[in-house]
Formats: sequence, structure tokens, C-alpha cells
Amino acid sequence: MEAGIALLLTGACADLPAVVHAIDLAKRTTGIVHAVFRAERNADKKSKAFGETRGEIISLATGLGSQEGVSIHTHILERLSGEPLIRFLCAQRIFCLVLGVSDQQAFTRKTAWIDLLRKQLAARNNWYLPVLWSVVVTPWDDPSLERIITRCKQSAPGSAVMEMLIDSLRKDRYNFNGIETK
Repeated sequence: MEAGIALLLTGACADLPAVVHAIDLAKRTTGIVHAVFRAERNADKKSKAFGETRGEIISLATGLGSQEGVSIHTHILERLSGEPLIRFLCAQRIFCLVLGVSDQQAFTRKTAWIDLLRKQLAARNNWYLPVLWSVVVTPWDDPSLERIITRCKQSAPGSAVMEMLIDSLRKDRYNFNGIETK
């Protein structure tokens, strides 16, 4: 089993930048991304948006991954924290954790959470690395978004996967405070 990158997906607006970043990182390392979702809860099952968002993200990640030569493995965990996540990280030989956050406050919380996770992993007998790498991705600002769209158009003009990515990016032309961007 080869080591890989864990991409924690929550269905939030910052998942898209996290997907692109994880795939870019995997191209430079092992070529394997483990996209991880939490299991649906009863409240989630009532909302079609959760399932549709999950499906769109998986479809986008697998399409972009295959375009870039990166294997995407999808996993559903009971929780994206605690014992289920720790067992997963150890079993899949994860060396890097990638996740998206929507703002600076969430960035601070997730950074503290990752530090705690590292301590928990270090205490495990079956943890094999001295440290877990992590990347916490924030949403794109307008110039970054335009660079990503331009890069997508140049890398595979006419590709259905790239068109889907560009449509997703254009559809979400809102900075994550609800203010439309131009």
C-alpha cells in the first residue's frame, strides 16, 4: 500500500480549492488522494443539497484527478475526527492532510485541531511518521480564481472535466461572505 494524501471534505465552499490543491500536491508526490467524507446523518438525508454537493465534489475530484494522473480513492468515515480519523490515517499511511476552511477564525480552529491530532497520532504504536504534514486551504480571492480558471482552460481546452470545473468556479462567484464578486 502506497502512502497518500487525505483530503477532508465537508461540503463547504472551501472544498473546491482544497480539491485542486490536494491534486496538485499529489502530482508532485505519490499520485494518490484519499477523499474523505463523514457519513450522512439523519438531518443530512433530509437535505438533498448535502448529497448533491457530495456527488459534485466526488465527480469533480475524480475527473480532475484522472486528467492530472492522480488516483482518487473515496472513503466515508463515521466522523472526521477522533478515533475513526486516527485509525484511517494509520491504515492508509497518510502523510499529509488537506482541508478547506471558509475564514480566518475557522483557520485558527482547524490549526489547533491539527496540532491535537498530531499529538494523538504520535502516541499511537502504529503511526509511522515523525510528523503529519497539513495544508489548510482558504477560499480563493478574485485574482487567484481567475488564474485557476485560465490555467484550467489552458491545460485541457475543450475537456468536459475542465468545463465542469470552470462552471463550478463561475457558479460560485461569491466571496464567502455572501457578497457577489465581479
